[in-house]
Amino acid sequence: MRIRRVLCVLVAALVASVSCGTDDESAGTPKYDVAQLDSGNYPTTPRDTEALRNDKRGKLLEAARIGAAVPLAADIDGKFAFKTTIYVDRRLTPDFRVPDIQGANKPAEFNSLAPGFVAGWYTRGQRREGIGLGRALDMHTLRFESADRARAAAGRIADKLDENAPGEPVSIPGLANTRAKWSRDKRRLETVLAQDTLLLIVRIEDPVSEPADPAPLAELAQRAFTKMLDGLKNYTPTPLDQLDSLPIDVDGMLRRTLPLEDKSQFTADTDPSMVLTRQAWLHASFYPNLAKAAYADAGVDLIGVSGSSLYRTRDFASSERLIAALIGQEGDKYKAMDGPPNMPGVQCFDRRNPKDSESRYPPQCYFAYDRYVAEVSGDNPQHVYQRVAAQYKILANEG
Repeated sequence: MRIRRVLCVLVAALVASVSCGTDDESAGTPKYDVAQLDSGNYPTTPRDTEALRNDKRGKLLEAARIGAAVPLAADIDGKFAFKTTIYVDRRLTPDFRVPDIQGANKPAEFNSLAPGFVAGWYTRGQRREGIGLGRALDMHTLRFESADRARAAAGRIADKLDENAPGEPVSIPGLANTRAKWSRDKRRLETVLAQDTLLLIVRIEDPVSEPADPAPLAELAQRAFTKMLDGLKNYTPTPLDQLDSLPIDVDGMLRRTLPLEDKSQFTADTDPSMVLTRQAWLHASFYPNLAKAAYADAGVDLIGVSGSSLYRTRDFASSERLIAALIGQEGDKYKAMDGPPNMPGVQCFDRRNPKDSESRYPPQCYFAYDRYVAEVSGDNPQHVYQRVAAQYKILANEG
């Protein structure tokens, strides 16, 4: 499975409640004969996640900690109910910029504007599913080595934003320390705020409202900054000399998650596998409002994201509810297909229209194992079947 299948793509689960294939329903553990499961050449035992550690890992881990604290666009205004980009990784470091980010999206370009940048998080929400059809909200949360460096970067980045889209200065209500401008030609408001060692950037696009008016956008930016600052009260920056000791694998989630096949597409020598909190993973959802309700109901607290996505719920009944709650989010795009051989109860789907993007709508399978829900995708049915078998064996071997 190529990295874009998991770390670039989150397709909503389109599955019915899973029959576990076991007589012991209370245990919540499917009982398949592993000798009869074809897992190809995929690993079938839990891995040593400390092998993932290198000199870039600490900043990626810190970025995920920021993501656990900051709001979604939908938390600012529930009308920002859509995320259209296929990319799910929202982490930012001096070595890693997500490809769909607005503005300086190459590490070298951004680092020239922001020396001393440590780690950050990027999120976006839209009012409409299509690009350019309604208002959109982007938010960056960037942590620096010092408050001085955060302030200096704020000035340079604001200058760059002015250069890219000249406009008129505007004020953000109640936030005198912001620098903001409205570009009538580009129909967007961009504003920056340095707060201690953090730099917050808010960008609001409004291509359709008439007459064009920056005042409601400035009010929205004020709400975004306020919500971001409130969330960041729950974030304590890790001392720089302790970044490399942050835990890679919280509660063994990555040990239980199928490893990536291709670790290099986006982060070169660094495997981008990650464990995220519920809040951080919600930033990757195409439909964050629906996902937020489903995760809360099922008690989802951690997600392992690697060669598959593994959700930890409250218990087995919650795992089944989580799968059921995701039914139909994109049911018009998928049709049921047979599950893997010798794995009754595993639910699998393929796109209805062969002309639809296979990156956006790859073949998917889902199953519940005790308090875990596994979401596995692949290039074709045979590919995903082997990956499902491997994911099951890993869970069974971990116990």
